[in-house]
Amino acid sequence: MFGDNPNRPQELNDGMNLWVQEVFYTLQGEGPFSGHPAVFVRLAGCNLSCYWCDTEFESSTWRPCLDELLTNIEASRPISCDLIVITGGEPFRQNIAPLVGRLLGLEPHLRVQIETNGTLFVDLPLSDRLHIVCSPKTAHLNAKLVERIDSYKYVLAAGQTDSVDGLPVCSTQKAGRSERLARPLGTASVYVLPLDSYDPETNARNRQECVQIALKHGYRLTLQTHKIIGVS
Repeated sequence: MFGDNPNRPQELNDGMNLWVQEVFYTLQGEGPFSGHPAVFVRLAGCNLSCYWCDTEFESSTWRPCLDELLTNIEASRPISCDLIVITGGEPFRQNIAPLVGRLLGLEPHLRVQIETNGTLFVDLPLSDRLHIVCSPKTAHLNAKLVERIDSYKYVLAAGQTDSVDGLPVCSTQKAGRSERLARPLGTASVYVLPLDSYDPETNARNRQECVQIALKHGYRLTLQTHKIIGVS
């Protein structure tokens, strides 16, 4: 959180136990499913330390078996909810393949979204109900992941975007350091999101730059709706 978390390595066991920060029901606040009711499965630990990250993913000691986790997910999910979001931390740091397979098998209409920073990969079942959203945080993406990415999401700060494509040119790991983050590949949709700097004037500039970049390049603007409406 805010760059203070340890950079944890990928741990690929059999996936029958996962380190989980929390499971909760809310509205997806950003990206392609913005506004959709969803059960979030926030996995603990991350392999990166983004200096502006405001998410807590290190404080949990809960390491449920897969059956316990699925029971918790189902207890949190109203019958009307058809979306499960696996987020983090970094979900691909752990072997989530068994979890994804079990979730896709619960109901024929249930969709699973994975939010990732793009640096790691776990081989997952093929399904048109599985949607991977990559928010690049480094200069390079995992080559095996790229072909599975459905959408890209970039966090933009005013004055830290490329004049050619409008995407980030500053490091997420160290404030003020130049780094051209990995660019979208293929036909995946691209979303731009203004950075929350916790300063009203700076946030206004970030939003305006996002608006102009979306208009110029045809990207889709997304906001952190959950913060605006005051939900998790």
